[in-house]
Amino acid sequence: MLKRDTEELVREYCQTRDVELRDAIVLQLSGLVESIARKFLGSGEPLEDLIQEGYLGLLNALDLFNPEKGVKFTTYATHLIVGQIKHYLRDKGKIIKEPAWLQELNSKINRVINELSARYGRPPTTREIAEFLGMTQKAIEDVLMTREVFKVSSLDAIYEDDEDEWQNYDLEKLNCEPCQTFNLPIEERVVVETAMQKLKEIEQRVLHLFFNEGYNQTEIAHMLKISCNYVSHILRNATQKLRRIISEAEWLDEQRFRARALERGDFEARILDPQTRLFSADYLVVRLREEVQRAARYDHSVGFAIFEFVAEKRTLDALGEFAMGELLLQAAAVVRESVRKADIVGRYGFAMLGVVMPYAGEHAPKIAERVANALREWLTTVFSPTMSQRFHVHYGWAYYPNDSEDHENLLRQSEQRLIAQRAQLQQVA
Repeated sequence: MLKRDTEELVREYCQTRDVELRDAIVLQLSGLVESIARKFLGSGEPLEDLIQEGYLGLLNALDLFNPEKGVKFTTYATHLIVGQIKHYLRDKGKIIKEPAWLQELNSKINRVINELSARYGRPPTTREIAEFLGMTQKAIEDVLMTREVFKVSSLDAIYEDDEDEWQNYDLEKLNCEPCQTFNLPIEERVVVETAMQKLKEIEQRVLHLFFNEGYNQTEIAHMLKISCNYVSHILRNATQKLRRIISEAEWLDEQRFRARALERGDFEARILDPQTRLFSADYLVVRLREEVQRAARYDHSVGFAIFEFVAEKRTLDALGEFAMGELLLQAAAVVRESVRKADIVGRYGFAMLGVVMPYAGEHAPKIAERVANALREWLTTVFSPTMSQRFHVHYGWAYYPNDSEDHENLLRQSEQRLIAQRAQLQQVA
């Protein structure tokens, strides 16, 4: 029986820690991982990401399982796989999300603004928008300002309306009641209130009067004896600051969590980059070593490639660690679309990604070139034309057994080819 064989393999693995046994167990339980991952499809996350997290839970279970406890491994693994996926989804949901009804309402308001602007030859007032939608002026003002809290934009993207998005909407079917107030759950309210303390006093007062007390911009301007334009300016800038403070605070929390996890020796902390949740450089090195050993044993090949985002120091400094992590996370998705599912993508450095490619061998150079071209094309869609020209993608590659029979030399060879390509491109420039 498959179940009995799996349990026997697990008991043997707990004694030997043999890599081949681990791979056999993972292969036998792949159906379990995928079936559990599919139960979370309603979360909106890609199935491939859910499955990857499930495999991390399975590996964690193998690392921690104790046969002497008298629990079946499949039962134990199921709990850890579910826990890993839930942990991933909690992390993805940390930043305050824009509710679906609010997304739809914002889309409708955008359409109304475009329609009324064309009709009047000027931007419409909030009162005109409210009358068109059959809502209160206060509700419209709340929605427009709350956009800044919930909006998550790309690093250098410029918002453009897409006319096609309006075709399936019916203004008459929208229930506008939820927009009358924005009561956040207690956990998120604590996060916001903590972040608010880092704003200037005038910014705190304006946000409090607008969101908590319900005053409109004109009333706030009269109460604080400042102009309406200044109130609008404060609301816009303060909400942007608030979003940035919350994002950076969560990133710092992740760093503290990783430090504590490393002290405890947690399995996940060793294999995941805390900022991007991609595989870590340490894990890539371990997997490359294992693949080289396997390739030597079974007489096949393995490739490795690294990709670096290069820009002027001031450009990288302006992005900072948090934004660079977001850039790499999106770039990793582009890489996965250009390689096989069996290939392992992770973060290799501050602005670098690495890919372990089992069986790729002599195809590694062509694969690396294809991935680099995909990343260059993708950069033009992430940044404005001016900004995208500041970034370059350099890559290096190596493969066993042609370049070296040792994984450390493969890494060095890849880095040397990347450095050589960088120098060559600088000479051309």
